[in-house]
Amino acid sequence: MARIALLACFLTTLSAVEFRVAPVPERQIEKMRATTWRLGCPVAPEDLRQVTVTYLNFDRKVVTGVLFVHKDVAKEISEIFRDLFKHRFQIEKITPVEDYGGSDDASMAANNTSAFNCRSVTGKPGTFSNHSWGLAIDINPLTNPYVKGDNVSPPEGRKYLDRTRSLPGIIRDGDFVVSRFKRAGWKWGGDWNDLKDYQHFEKAARR
Repeated sequence: MARIALLACFLTTLSAVEFRVAPVPERQIEKMRATTWRLGCPVAPEDLRQVTVTYLNFDRKVVTGVLFVHKDVAKEISEIFRDLFKHRFQIEKITPVEDYGGSDDASMAANNTSAFNCRSVTGKPGTFSNHSWGLAIDINPLTNPYVKGDNVSPPEGRKYLDRTRSLPGIIRDGDFVVSRFKRAGWKWGGDWNDLKDYQHFEKAARR
């Protein structure tokens, strides 16, 4: 009976796994237009795709979330996150940044993994971030903060500045997450010389 119960649990978990690319639902586009998108943004909402991904959260539970990315990278993002799941990399949550009113600060403070958000580069007002094209992803941004001099974002990320610690969802040089993204042609903010953006992966934006 125990073996049957274990098999049933495994099949239930397996059936919950989902990696799928689809157009962004109209209801979600309406939310974007009210929060994360505005006239002048470099990508139309219709050129984004909703990527449904399954992940292992910090409680080691199998859950599902959605990312909004440019249509050109949607398939590879689905494949990357499938591999992260297979590798049992932990992600605290994946929730649309629109649920935070488009606030990158609020999303980061919640350790929320997200992609599209039409906004400026941190510290460079008026310069579009690659997030504005749906060509950047921030993963576990509290655990993997942005660091430039004494500026740490989110501020609560100071407790994670010691990158030698083994913590759920931490991203470090040479680990599976970094190597998997780089294999697909993405750049990692942890490699930058003038600052470290440990949460951040991006592809070249369309100019």
